[in-house]
Amino acid sequence: MQDISAATLSSGIWRLRHVLRGAAGYELVRWPRLVGPGAYDVVVGWGHKATAASARRLARYYGRTYVAIEDGWIRSLRPGPRELPRSLILDHSGIYYDAAAPSDLERLITERAGATDSETMLRAERGMARLRAEAVSKYNDAPRLDVAALGLAPRGSRKRVLVVDQTRGDASVAGGAAEESTFGRMLAAAQAEHPGAEMLVKVHPEVVSGAKRGYLAEQAGAIDGVRVVAERVNPWSLIEVVDHVYVVSSQLGFEALMAGVPVTCFGAPFYAGWGLTDDRLLIPRRAARPKLAEVFAAAYFDYAIYADVASGQRISFEAAVDQLVRDRRRVNADRRVGIWWSSRKSNPARELVTAR
Repeated sequence: MQDISAATLSSGIWRLRHVLRGAAGYELVRWPRLVGPGAYDVVVGWGHKATAASARRLARYYGRTYVAIEDGWIRSLRPGPRELPRSLILDHSGIYYDAAAPSDLERLITERAGATDSETMLRAERGMARLRAEAVSKYNDAPRLDVAALGLAPRGSRKRVLVVDQTRGDASVAGGAAEESTFGRMLAAAQAEHPGAEMLVKVHPEVVSGAKRGYLAEQAGAIDGVRVVAERVNPWSLIEVVDHVYVVSSQLGFEALMAGVPVTCFGAPFYAGWGLTDDRLLIPRRAARPKLAEVFAAAYFDYAIYADVASGQRISFEAAVDQLVRDRRRVNADRRVGIWWSSRKSNPARELVTAR
């Protein structure tokens, strides 16, 4: 892999320089150290966020390609900057969450529609089944909880609808042609279209941790018959016990499709507009009709790249999932040992009895 010299103004991206070198062949250069436009091949920044505006202007000024970088679909165990991403997205034409313009992912999905070989289709089906079986998502530290632990009745006793909140300022909200009022309209529509159903509103992990604010948590909590799910819970635990999912642009909607749950989109996420979802927005550019496995292959195999967390070298989707599942089991085992040891230390009388 020939190295590509990439200029960045972002300290956050500079922190990923070893991963970008090993997994993508990008040799990062900090902009203040550059002598002139010939010192780099491309300019990289965080997606199409406002913080990347300077990087995009720099690329235009010097006639260089701007490459949008984002966390991939399988980022880390915990949310936040303390862990390096296990998956990254590098888009040379747009970014997946900005539906106002084409992206590499949109092109890849269109190219795969009806033209994906049987081997890749089987790989995609197995990949989706593995993510579902192991409950692998973007963040993976929240526990898997059953209906009893969630305080819900067994599935089938009553229709249950999941409405997914997002964080304020999430670029995929504006990029998905949505705004704050979209979330309120989505919740109202879910209630009107499913009278008598149990309504769950899922709060984003970073809202649960207190790092960010959401759109729906406060207003939903004041509505009779609506339960706000603010517990730390793996999203697959909720997907498996609901009958319908409503999203604006959340990745959780695509995971629901993997589980065979109907999804209604009030925004324009990457998986909307292809005939797989109930869409409340028209996306005329997306005329192809790919199968779910083809969208998955385009997004998870073609669009995202994966890195070994220790070496930073590029690895396959399957290897990344294996590594994350193994690391999560180890962390959970260490946590259980820590709780056990703490409980023993806090009860010296029990240790005396045990010693005898």
